[in-house]
Amino acid sequence: MTRRAILLFTLCLCHVSIFAWQNNPTPINYGVKGGFSSTIYEVRKLAVAGMPINSYMAKSEISSFYTAFVRVNIKRHYLQTEFSYNISNYSIDFSSSQWNSSALHQDQSVISTKIVGFEIPLYYGYHILKEGPYGMSLYIGPKAKFVFTDYSNHTFENFPYIHIEESIYPINFSLMAGLGINISRVFFDFSFEYGLHNISNGFTTIDIENNQSTQNLIFDRRKNVLSFSIGFIF
Repeated sequence: MTRRAILLFTLCLCHVSIFAWQNNPTPINYGVKGGFSSTIYEVRKLAVAGMPINSYMAKSEISSFYTAFVRVNIKRHYLQTEFSYNISNYSIDFSSSQWNSSALHQDQSVISTKIVGFEIPLYYGYHILKEGPYGMSLYIGPKAKFVFTDYSNHTFENFPYIHIEESIYPINFSLMAGLGINISRVFFDFSFEYGLHNISNGFTTIDIENNQSTQNLIFDRRKNVLSFSIGFIF
């Protein structure tokens, strides 16, 4: 689809939504939205083979989410809850020489993470601007993410173990704040999510001599997320 076609579709959608808003106001709304996010882990501790990793490069990869929600309006205030399917991607790499004295400086160890799950937040929002079909709101609230461990995966490159397995806490909690802009039924959301705790429940490693340990690899981190979405409210 060309940019001109996308622009024409958006203008038509806005026109139709303004007509619908003016003719069918309601205290309870339902809606859908989708968007993209960038996961930024706040690393609290990273260690390999008992050696602390102090220098690393975090790589935030584009993630996606798909959401259905319900909103209860009370004049300029509203409460909103959602059911969102979310895929988060993230990777971090660092010089292997930090844990292996015989490694070359250009040798890199890499941890890549894909976490799939569904999220249920509860927001309180306030319309700082509400003039006819146009509006702007601020919202804040807690969020719980339920991790699908069977669909999530982790890959490890250039580590001294033949098997590595990470356990992610099945429920992660965070606090989200955001800004919403709407043209009647069409809206755009910009939000920031701050993780409230470490999401890693630890690693299990097995080396070439078949020794098993839960202390050889530590990657304690909180998940912070920047998100953008576009949606339609009914």
